[in-house]
Parts: sequence; structure tokens; C-alpha cells
Amino acid sequence: MFNSILAIIIGYLLGAISTAYILGKVFRGIDIREYGSKNAGAMNAFKVLGPVPGVVTLLFDMFKGVLAIFIAQFLNVPTIIVLASGFAAIIGHILPFYLKFKGGRGAATAYGILIYLLIIIIKNHLTMDSAVPFAFFLFFVIACYWVTRSVNVTAIGGFPAFVPLIIWHAGFNPYTILTAIICVYLIVASVIAVVRVGGIKSEVEAHGREVVKIKLIRKLVRLGATFIPLLYLGYTRKLAGGFTAVVLVLFIVFEVTRRLRPDLHKMRGLKILLKKGEPTRMLSGYTFYLIASLFVILVFPQGIGGLSLLFLTLGDLVAELVGLNFPRVKTFPGKTLEGSLGCFSICLLAGFIVMIFYDISLLQIIIGALVATFVESLPGVEDNLFIAPISALCMWLLR
Repeated sequence: MFNSILAIIIGYLLGAISTAYILGKVFRGIDIREYGSKNAGAMNAFKVLGPVPGVVTLLFDMFKGVLAIFIAQFLNVPTIIVLASGFAAIIGHILPFYLKFKGGRGAATAYGILIYLLIIIIKNHLTMDSAVPFAFFLFFVIACYWVTRSVNVTAIGGFPAFVPLIIWHAGFNPYTILTAIICVYLIVASVIAVVRVGGIKSEVEAHGREVVKIKLIRKLVRLGATFIPLLYLGYTRKLAGGFTAVVLVLFIVFEVTRRLRPDLHKMRGLKILLKKGEPTRMLSGYTFYLIASLFVILVFPQGIGGLSLLFLTLGDLVAELVGLNFPRVKTFPGKTLEGSLGCFSICLLAGFIVMIFYDISLLQIIIGALVATFVESLPGVEDNLFIAPISALCMWLLR
């Protein structure tokens, strides 16, 4: 009992060593909590004190939680207490007693402990079967950070998927439970940090991104189109095909009506729903989507067909959202590498989910996602018409 209490106290005291505050006093004679983001952490140390104090702060803050765990292990206390001493270091960083309980966010300390936990989990609880989903998650995290340049946005986007992933593959044990707790804490801390700077728009603009305002209503309508692939995956070809055919007929009537009545394009609703240039086209993207959907449902089996329609619905949507909001590397006219990364990521995610219920190989998913991403990135190609059939054909040939 004495060693257990001692381990937790040592963890708290190690965490309470505020490196940013101490270096600020030593090198600049300032209280770093009154400058920059007013946070006694590594990121603010970089901004206010410079790169060298920032690196020193980051390394010590990341290591002190792990050091608390090592000391607890040396004291030969139960595993729960060992891990609790590490979490106590995070609490100490946030609430140092000698600074009137006003410290940093504890993110660096939490990330240090998280890395240590992952090493233990990989070593003792994971198998080679876990390599593919974790490799995809790593790709997603790298892509998300590369696009946004924001640790906070990456944490908000990545950790909600990481928690069930780690528990699914490593089971419930003290290490995975603490991993989940730390992930939840980092999500909350990141949300608070983003809110404080004025939201995700301000967060990404602080890292050199110009957020473009897009017509969210049109995007929500497109997101609603996921009903068709989900209907095909969850029920029968007859039901999904019949529903899609009926909706297609209604849209053909809509297309004919708007061609006969050009004045309808002045209506606010159509201005929102139709993209720029669509009022002058014979068919809108919605009708092309329905034509492609009906063709895929009639020709390809459920698993491949439904997944290709998810590629079309989600991949095209995410590519446009990411490409508009985070334009950095141009590929083709009107297309960006960031948009393609977003498309490929969401297609892979959809593939891994569908693979649970249907006999689809990893190779089929990767090739299908790559093909869908390539077709989406081509300028001048009606992706609503071609993404699903071409990706479905490629996956079908690999069966």
C-alpha cells in the first residue's frame, strides 16, 4: 500500500515539473503562461522561447510520464498502480501545486505515455493479422496531418477510430483501457484547444490553410445518397434496383422540366443544389449518379457493387471537401493531392468495413480504392458516371 501511494505521488510530482515555465523564467525572465497561447506546454515554448527550449520542453514532457511508470515498476506495485502513476504525471502537468494548479494541457506527457503503451500492446497483444488495419490507420493519421498541419485536428479525426481499433485487436486489459482513456483525454483537450482559437477554420488557417466556404446543403444531399449502396449491401438487388430505378425516373422528369422551363434555375433551391455550369447541361450530376448506381446494381454482385457505390458517394464527396478546404499541391486542373488523399482514405475505410460482411480481399479493396481515386482526380471526366462502374469492374476482375 505504501509503495502504491508513493508511486502515484512520484508520478504527480514528476508531472508537476513544468519545463516550459522553468525555462521561461531562466532564459527570458517571463511567466510563459502570460504569453502566446498562455499555455505552459511544448508548443507554446516553441513559439515564445524558441526552438531549443521548445525541443527540451517537448522531450522532457514526453518522457516524464514514462519515467513515472518505470519508477512505479521498480517499486514493484501492481500493473494498475503502475499505469495510474503515469496518468498521475498528466494530472501533475495540468495542475502543478506550486503554480496555483495552472499548468499546461498535458498533451506531450499523454503522447509520451501513449507511445509507451502502444509498444507494450504491439509486443504482447497484437498479431500479424492486425498489421493491415493499423497500417491504414497510420496512413490516415499521416495524411490528415500532412493536409491540415494541425495536431489538434488530426487527433480529433484519428483517435475516435483508434480506440475501437485497439480494443478490437488487443482486447480489454489495463494497457488498452488506459490507452482508451488517454485517447479520450487527447480528443477533449484538442477540441478545447480548437474552440479557444475560434474553431477548426481558425485552427487550420493558423497553419497556412485558407478555408473555402462551400454549399453545405448540397453536400448533405449528396451524403444522403449513401442510402442506395447501403440498401444494396443490406437487402436485395431487386429492392435496391427497383428503388434506384424509380428515383431515376423522377430525376429524368426533373431534367426534362428544367430544360423546358429555364426560368426554374432562378429558384434559390436549384441554385444551391446544382453545381456551377450544371444548369446548362443536359443532365445533372444527380442523374449521372443514379444511372451509374442502377448499372452497378444490375451488373455486379452485392459486395463489389455496393462497395463501388460507396467509393463513388463518399470518395467524391470527401475529395471535394478536402480539396476545397486544404488546397496545397495541385495535380490536375481543379484537383489537388489533398483531395485525392481524402478520397483514397475514405474508400479504404469503407472497404475495411464492407470486408467484415462480404468476401472481398484486401487486394480488391486497395485496387478499387486506387482506381476510384484516379478516376475522381481526372479533369473533365464525369466522375458521377464512371467511378463506380470502373472500380467495380477492376475489383470483379480480381475476384
